[in-house]
Amino acid sequence: MTFGSELANIKYMSNTTLKPIDLSKKLRPYENKWVALSLDHKKVLGVGDTLKDVKKKAEKKSKKYILLKLPPFNVSYVPSF
Repeated sequence: MTFGSELANIKYMSNTTLKPIDLSKKLRPYENKWVALSLDHKKVLGVGDTLKDVKKKAEKKSKKYILLKLPPFNVSYVPSF
């Protein structure tokens, strides 16, 4: 891939509108757990207390997935720099 083609991809993506995905109802039961989601965010592929366990579960169902660590829902999170 050349530098010019990378810029073309960036320009194309800047014109794309992404719709927000509300995962609150889907993820509510998995508070303070590791979760593996399908790339389209529609399926929960695995849940567990450790990243290793969740990866094993997810890999049985799909080669590609998204891993998330869900925080406790009664705690606020503010990133600092």
